Amino acid sequence: MKILIITNMLNKQVAEDVLIAKSFFEDNNEVAVVNMDYNESLDEMYDVIIRRNTWYDDESKMKYYYIQTKKLCNRLLNKSVCKINFNGNFDTSNKTYLVDLFDKGYPVIPSVHNLEDLDKLARTETYMLKPIEGYDGVGQAKLAKDELINKFNENYIIQPVMEFGSEVQFYFVGTKYQYALEFKPSKVPIYPEPTIYNCSEEELEIATRFAKLNSQLVGVQRIDFIKLENGELLLLEIEDTAPHLELKSASEEAREQFLRDYKNMVYNEVNS
Repeated sequence: MKILIITNMLNKQVAEDVLIAKSFFEDNNEVAVVNMDYNESLDEMYDVIIRRNTWYDDESKMKYYYIQTKKLCNRLLNKSVCKINFNGNFDTSNKTYLVDLFDKGYPVIPSVHNLEDLDKLARTETYMLKPIEGYDGVGQAKLAKDELINKFNENYIIQPVMEFGSEVQFYFVGTKYQYALEFKPSKVPIYPEPTIYNCSEEELEIATRFAKLNSQLVGVQRIDFIKLENGELLLLEIEDTAPHLELKSASEEAREQFLRDYKNMVYNEVNS
């Protein structure tokens, strides 16, 4: 099988994509790892195209990243090549899904998409303004209400500033749970090394509920929560585009299981 893995060679997380490529190679596949601006002629030369860590760590390149992503997705849309992590329902589009899920009563950080709905949020001194096309906290701003009113436009969602102790991430291949990690303190303003998180059955049920909303996804998804001081989990995002996997922080058993399930998912999709 010929496998093309799209990543960002300059991304701090590229090592995990090299690990994935090596695992496919050890199964006697032909594997190439390329940046997102690879030559279009390669589209026709591979059995499967996998999107992995395509993110930029440089905030100034966020707009360029989204332009390149849309260009790639539009180009591949009607091509028959098998595609992995190109059909998610959530972050693959934009973060307005958080508003929709909040309105439907899911355990999500309260979110609105216009100033008229501010009264749906708990009263707070400050708000978080988040770009609907954003990642890793890029472009976020913590603002008082008057500042928020002056800066807000349709390219943002609004959330209340909430105090929480950590971020917890659940990793899935399709809708199959793999492992969970906790970042404590949270990833903002620093990025601590995550630790293995032994979730409760109730917490896994909550994460799986969100994963199953993406039941048609062919690829990996990461369900991210903030964990409040009282232990409650509230959804932060459903990353179904190119999620960092933090494989180095998972247990050896979980890492090996993930690679098996991930490869089987790809093989099954190519052969379906």
